[in-house]
Amino acid sequence: MMRQPEVRESIPTYALYGESAQPFLPERLHCESIARRSRLYDWEIRPHRHDLFVQILWVRAGTGTAWLGDDQVALHPPCALWIPAGQSHGFHFSSDIDGDVMTVVAQHADALLAQDPDLLARLARPHDLPLATADADNARGLGGVLAALLAEVNTREPGRLTAIEAALRLVLLRLARAAQDSRVTRPIARTRAAGHVQRFLALIDRHFREQRPLGFYAERLGVSPTQLNRSCRDQSGVSALQMVQRRVLHEAQRDLVYSAISVKEIALSLGFTDAGYFSRFFARHLGHAPSDFRRMAWQRLRDGSDAATDP
Repeated sequence: MMRQPEVRESIPTYALYGESAQPFLPERLHCESIARRSRLYDWEIRPHRHDLFVQILWVRAGTGTAWLGDDQVALHPPCALWIPAGQSHGFHFSSDIDGDVMTVVAQHADALLAQDPDLLARLARPHDLPLATADADNARGLGGVLAALLAEVNTREPGRLTAIEAALRLVLLRLARAAQDSRVTRPIARTRAAGHVQRFLALIDRHFREQRPLGFYAERLGVSPTQLNRSCRDQSGVSALQMVQRRVLHEAQRDLVYSAISVKEIALSLGFTDAGYFSRFFARHLGHAPSDFRRMAWQRLRDGSDAATDP
């Protein structure tokens, strides 16, 4: 059984558990079975966090224990577990676990519910949602839309991407509605450093195309560049500059994969005045020139190797 982490223990930050690098393709939604990854770690996922992703765990059979910060939650199927970005979490599963984990880019999840701030507020904290909630209709609805989302992820039918987007929106809606009936609801423990990092990420999203210096961000956060760097390293294990660079690289990957605009146009849209410098920056961090990355990504999409998980 997994030990509860000590308060002083360093909690690592991952893209997906056990992977320090970002996925080859910049996915907004990644789905996989719980068993696929947890069996590699003897059914134990050590405490970690995701700065840029939210996660939905859906358990159909088997049992498990989840750690959400300092709290322990028993997973009794059928149940769903919502984990917001930045929340430390870990698991211990039985070897007969049957379920799925859906990882969604936090920005995208927010955008899908942007028209309803109340629903967004409900999803700002972690909760477990037994499908046998007080609102039985909503519970059945949640199970149904989760099944529909997974079905669309694994299909090759026309309109697949549109269906995934619609199903994901309904999943988030049902989760937010069910949150008020959840028997476990906890606020996220936020330190001052965590607050700085969350605000910093929001600023990056607004200004990453402008190639702003760190002083620009620090001034708007009311901290020194040194303090900002320390907060970023404490919360995510990387520097403030690396967080900005990751956002730029993420957008560059999306443009390369999902558009046909030239490398030069992508460079200019990201604030680079020299396409050659952008290409060297991209290759230094990702190991491929932008044009080679696009060619390989398009080939993988044609082959269908990433089509099942990347809307």
